[in-house]
Amino acid sequence: MNLSLCLIHNKTNLGNRQQITNLLPLITKHIEPILDPDTGLPLFDPQSGDPLEYYWYSLTNLAIEHKIKFYQIIPFGTNPPNNLYDLDSHKVFYGANNSDKIGDHPRFFNWLLKRGTDNGADVVIYIRFPTLFGVVDLNTRLGLIRNNVEFVEAAWGKIGTSRLLKVVGQLREDTSFDQAIDDFKIRIIARGLNYG
Repeated sequence: MNLSLCLIHNKTNLGNRQQITNLLPLITKHIEPILDPDTGLPLFDPQSGDPLEYYWYSLTNLAIEHKIKFYQIIPFGTNPPNNLYDLDSHKVFYGANNSDKIGDHPRFFNWLLKRGTDNGADVVIYIRFPTLFGVVDLNTRLGLIRNNVEFVEAAWGKIGTSRLLKVVGQLREDTSFDQAIDDFKIRIIARGLNYG
């Protein structure tokens, strides 16, 4: 299963740093060579001669076979944590032309849902409250996803499937995050899907 996992840096400076620091011991980084599809041999950069590689992560003790790509969101007016690059990830920085993109703006979930699925994710994991996140609970929540639930809420965040984006779309962005989630759940049911 391909997973996209997102951190939002809308905490204090220390809180933003700690959410990365606390996550790092839970993950393993894997680096693999990019192979020529015809020969099966490793490819090399023609200018530097360095081997071409790709990376992915896994969560220790996650019960299902998986690969993770990370995403980090830096809202408007937030200082990026000084350990931002300790975690290889896709990142979005909201600048002055997006001064409303603060706190838990619904755009953040929408960005993850779109970018994650564009990059091959079967499931996106939006960690809203990282101090509550744990692999044991994630195992349980992903069990719901494997039983045809397309959207799952946990105390620490939200989980959505690629099917959710295709069938239901994205969150409304003209309201608060919690109100947008309530509206989203109504639309999920209206489209004949399940949430839990």
